[in-house]
Amino acid sequence: MRTVLRSTSFQWTLIAVALVALIITIMLPSSTSRAEAATPTQVHSTVMIARLGTVPAAKPTTAQTRKAQIKNLRMKLVKVAKAQVGDRYSAGSAGPNAFDCSGLTRYVYKTAMGKELPHQSHSQFRIVKKIRVKDAQPGDLVFFFRHGAHHVGLYIGGGKMVDAAGYGKGVRISPIHGSWWGRAFSGIGRIVPAA
Repeated sequence: MRTVLRSTSFQWTLIAVALVALIITIMLPSSTSRAEAATPTQVHSTVMIARLGTVPAAKPTTAQTRKAQIKNLRMKLVKVAKAQVGDRYSAGSAGPNAFDCSGLTRYVYKTAMGKELPHQSHSQFRIVKKIRVKDAQPGDLVFFFRHGAHHVGLYIGGGKMVDAAGYGKGVRISPIHGSWWGRAFSGIGRIVPAA
């Protein structure tokens, strides 16, 4: 009888140890599941990102917003000017299908930003802020003929401009430097603030 009790007691001890081991195995996740388990904060963040679609970005400052607006406006001026390439030259014309030089720049500013410019290159030269060539940005005006301004184009970057070059040439993309341009260059003028 004692042998049976000892045997039964031993079996119960083994069963108890096995149960404890089973409970520990169930209660403690394996190292793999531990790495995959998310904390409540991670779960909350994941749910919030899923609801929003993206991680919220910091709001731009007023200065950053203004700079972006100016850059977009300058690109719009260039886009309108390039859209006129191939149109014919006509003295005294300001578009939409024929231009003289100041008529082109006047049309571009009016179309892109609602800004009225006078229809003479020397009058446009008087109202701009004069800047150095190295500071030129797309959308600035380029003037020619020293000691005056008898020709104007819209700077598009890379040392080039869109201008209504004359009869038989029409509106085209031209360099702002070169033999004739270098001799005749008057300066760069700015109407839109720098980006």
